[in-house]
Amino acid sequence: MLNQQLYQEWEKRWLGSCEQERLTGLGRLMFRAKRGVIRSVLPSLAPTSIIEVGCGLGHILEVYHQAGLNCLGIDVSPSAIQVCTKKGLSVALKDVEQETRTFDLVSSDGMLEHFLNFEPMAKQMMRLSERHVLLIQPNHGSLVGKTLPYLAELIKGDQNVFEYNYRIADFIHVFAQSGFTVTTNLPIFFDVFRLLVFKREHSL
Repeated sequence: MLNQQLYQEWEKRWLGSCEQERLTGLGRLMFRAKRGVIRSVLPSLAPTSIIEVGCGLGHILEVYHQAGLNCLGIDVSPSAIQVCTKKGLSVALKDVEQETRTFDLVSSDGMLEHFLNFEPMAKQMMRLSERHVLLIQPNHGSLVGKTLPYLAELIKGDQNVFEYNYRIADFIHVFAQSGFTVTTNLPIFFDVFRLLVFKREHSL
């Protein structure tokens, strides 16, 4: 396991969400913005298979599901998996290291910034990708993005899971070192987040 303690924190975060999903009005606006940008790039990616790594409560996985795409969400939190199952989403309780299949598109929303060293997790995602990796990451370099920690407190309160202040350039650099070129870099919600799409330079 890449980070067992962190995974336990996420289970604590999602515990009880099946009875009551804790999301503020601001949080709903953010997810609406994320979903809109993903819908705008999906036609150009044309994925035939998708895996959402760290699918959480399924907010992004629902976009792929509603588009009629072959999609699977994985998460290490039993509570998160329970919520996604209740929503009718295809999910599995597993760590990314346990997944042996490959997918056209590997997707993740707001996960890598929670790792002290995100590179091992990024490499696991690249291992699963035949064509593209799609990330949504906090943009701590933007003026509005600098307020993200305060916004996170409004969204999650004292249940917020700690985030490290990685730059968007840090993610681009790590993926480039492994042969993935950034092809899309779009602002989301006043540039609080960035949507990054990476393309594998050479086929598996």
